[in-house]
Amino acid sequence: MNPIFSLTPSDRGPVLKIREQNLSSALLISLEITELTPLVGKEELVAKGQKVASDPQNRLPSVHSSVSGKVLDIKKDFILIEEEGERVAAPLTLDNSDSSSMLSYLRDAGIDVSGLKQGCTLIINTVPAEAGIDGHRFLIEEFNHIMSEGLDFLKEALSPKASAIAVPQGMPWTLPGCTGYEIKPVYPNGLAPMVVKAVTGKEMPSGVSVIDAATLYRIGRTVHGKQPVTEIMVKVGNTLFQTPVGTTVKLLTSKAGFKLSDGDRVVLGGPLSGRAVYSLNHGIPADTQGVTVIAGSNTPVAKDSPCLGCGECVIKCPARLMPNMISRHAEFGLFENTQAYFIASCFECGLCAYWCTAQRPLLQYIRLAKKELFSKPILEDLRK
Repeated sequence: MNPIFSLTPSDRGPVLKIREQNLSSALLISLEITELTPLVGKEELVAKGQKVASDPQNRLPSVHSSVSGKVLDIKKDFILIEEEGERVAAPLTLDNSDSSSMLSYLRDAGIDVSGLKQGCTLIINTVPAEAGIDGHRFLIEEFNHIMSEGLDFLKEALSPKASAIAVPQGMPWTLPGCTGYEIKPVYPNGLAPMVVKAVTGKEMPSGVSVIDAATLYRIGRTVHGKQPVTEIMVKVGNTLFQTPVGTTVKLLTSKAGFKLSDGDRVVLGGPLSGRAVYSLNHGIPADTQGVTVIAGSNTPVAKDSPCLGCGECVIKCPARLMPNMISRHAEFGLFENTQAYFIASCFECGLCAYWCTAQRPLLQYIRLAKKELFSKPILEDLRK
């Protein structure tokens, strides 16, 4: 089997704690705050666990400092903090009077709860999203009790009508009160829409919520410690790190043994559906589970080539969409037209771009169109 499509979890190795590594200077943290409003100022001292950015519209999860330190700089998309001192923020206050308050508590603690629905069928997805993104194996096998605590909290908040756990074939992972489903570990079977289809037998049914294992752990740890989770498990190549949120990819790739060259790409996530960073000073967000390094000399570079009309992307699309047509309209700013080709049904697996004969950046076009449709009205001149 092509290893890029295999989702079989790797054998557990040692966990490297970034704080125990030999660092030449104070730890620098870069917290991503895109679409959020900063709550701190430059030169301000912050405590570990302190909220530093939030969404005024209360849609996106808040961001907290993962270290005690001083704010060095604030940009549109990032807050840079240098670690110093041992200040710790006050514990979070939990209001468990109703479902809305409990979910708001998680959002305020930095956890995305946008897909969680009251009275849903709740699915815990432990299948790796992509090859190599399997650091959650350590969490499941070592902190099952914390994940169970997180599951109990979700059950109290959501009152689900059923709970299930999806696991890769051959893995003995379980959670109390969950019906187990084995999933063939081949990409893109670990992505949420594919897991839903495997568990329920239906495509995009209403009333189903999916949460991955790493997020369930963060929920359990938040509820258990009454603090936002400031350290996460991140797989970089074959190395699993325990590291503060916002640690730069430059530090992680260096400690994982990579020597980056011009043309190499560093991706948050996997090679098919991950997001490439434009700077090695980019910090890892709280929901990052893996960092992938793609050598520039070994991989074709996507370019704005004309579509050949070969239909390869249509054949390979697991959602049975027409990525060729969606990307053509997005390429020329006709974002509204992409709705006629059901762009909302795309779950961004990236297979269209992988198989594209012309090496077009199909996934990037689709993501651009989704962002434009979501964030602002379509301009009249783009409709012409």
